[in-house]
Amino acid sequence: MTRPGFREYLLLVLLALMWGSSFTFIKIGVHAYSPLVVASGRLAFAALVLWCLALIRKSEMPTGRRAWISTFVVALVGNAIPFFLISFGEIKVDAGLAAILMSTVPLTTVVLAHFFTQDEKLSTGKVIGVILGTIGVIVLVGPETLSGLGGEFLFQLAILVAAIGYAISSLVARNLRDQPRIGSTAVILTFATLMLMPFTLIVDQPWTMNWDLEGALAIMYLGMFPTGIAMFLILQIIAVAGASFLVFNNYLVPAVGVLISFLILGEVPQPNALIALAIILGGIAASQMRFGRKSQPADAAGTKADPMAAVMEAPEGEKSAQK
Repeated sequence: MTRPGFREYLLLVLLALMWGSSFTFIKIGVHAYSPLVVASGRLAFAALVLWCLALIRKSEMPTGRRAWISTFVVALVGNAIPFFLISFGEIKVDAGLAAILMSTVPLTTVVLAHFFTQDEKLSTGKVIGVILGTIGVIVLVGPETLSGLGGEFLFQLAILVAAIGYAISSLVARNLRDQPRIGSTAVILTFATLMLMPFTLIVDQPWTMNWDLEGALAIMYLGMFPTGIAMFLILQIIAVAGASFLVFNNYLVPAVGVLISFLILGEVPQPNALIALAIILGGIAASQMRFGRKSQPADAAGTKADPMAAVMEAPEGEKSAQK
């Protein structure tokens, strides 16, 4: 690993722009098409991008039964289900609010990691972070919504469940840390596409929907950039600067999501949303601190704000870093 330079910071900002913009383009997509069409279309385009990268980089495929089972689970709980739930949630939830709700992923991850891993137990900083994150969510959605009285409760809950899915998948993906990163991600996206596409074709029958150019372009953008090309940027950043550097993306994505939704959709964030954003980001910062202990490199399991492979070690990434 090398000290992050200007190029790495530029890639980090570019990655945040892609992930942060995804909520706005999901909103555009669900205005024209159903959540299933948006999610499955996004996955299909992303899989195409990753297979092209895999061919160009001559990436190998995952090997071993455990790896293939893990790719299937990550595809299900970290891609197929969350992509649908976020698209469903944004039928009613503003894109900026969705970005803030999804910023709880790192905090959800540290809680699950405490119970399901041996080396990622809760610390003082993590407990403080989880408490702040919970307060932030309550401030964001409002106590009356949490009691089920809010009209958007179901849609907000869908996005929070998607965040839990991302957190679970990041832990399962630890099993893929020694597998080829690009090849594994291509397989994950392919599995996820195959999971959603039959439901999309049977339930929604996309060919019966009115063609909408803006919606179609939004789906293509989601597949190529926030899902497909973003994964390639992750490979480069982790290979050169390490997974701990990627943690900073957690602070950028929700803020970028709010800003882009304001610029493109004209969504003006309410004061409680901005307060909640500050509290949640404070929680993420606290969760990264080591109180009374020497700081250790952050595990990639808690580094991502969006799906899947920030926890997989990549042989091809290591090779490229040595060149």
